[in-house]
Amino acid sequence: MNVKKLTEKKHLITYGLIGLTFTAFIVLYHNREEKKPEIKRIGYAECDHILYANAPISPSKVLNDKNDIHLIHASRNGVQPFASNEDFENRRPDLVENNRLVLLKSNEHYKIKRLTHSHPYLIPEGAEMVNEIARRFNEKIKEYKVDEYRIMLTSLLRTEETQTKLSRRNINATKSQSAHLFGTTIDISYKDFYNVKKDTVEQNWEAIQALTKVLVEMRKECKIVGVRERKQSCFHLTVVVCDPEYKEEI
Repeated sequence: MNVKKLTEKKHLITYGLIGLTFTAFIVLYHNREEKKPEIKRIGYAECDHILYANAPISPSKVLNDKNDIHLIHASRNGVQPFASNEDFENRRPDLVENNRLVLLKSNEHYKIKRLTHSHPYLIPEGAEMVNEIARRFNEKIKEYKVDEYRIMLTSLLRTEETQTKLSRRNINATKSQSAHLFGTTIDISYKDFYNVKKDTVEQNWEAIQALTKVLVEMRKECKIVGVRERKQSCFHLTVVVCDPEYKEEI
């Protein structure tokens, strides 16, 4: 092999090594960009609702939020109201598939009474609210040294059709727009509680106190807005949702 060909071969090897080095640098740089830590959205339980609620709210020691406050949070975060039960059945599959509505069922943590004017669905944050209320209540009731009780949900998502029917018989079911229409709102009985040991529904003073304390705590934390409805013996509660742009610090 003459000197000229040897030199050309060395140049080809050198250029090849340079090309491989450059390619490796690009790949490593690209991978570094792809592996940047993702900024995680904060869920219902983790968020500081006092600072980051996505609708106006301030801490309160009482459960006395008016209907317009419920509607501000419900309309901001809920689904578009359903004109009728038929409308609900037509739209429900897509809303469930897209995680805009979640089906709730009685379980070991809480019970749902037989529903006559509502459907057992809520937005995901509403379902998380129920879980947190139930969890806190189940811990709080232990402090009273009584039987093991569970909260009972009496109303969830309503359609305009069921709301109209209900308003004819229930003074608390306002004829104006209700937060129940948006899938953000529940009623929890403070009259009836499920006794786990006896498998019965009964009244219990200690359970009322435990539930009230839990809800007042969560209202102070701005996780709910609520009011105690005396005619229907229930707490009317609407979920407070965190600003989706609030992100965890890395």
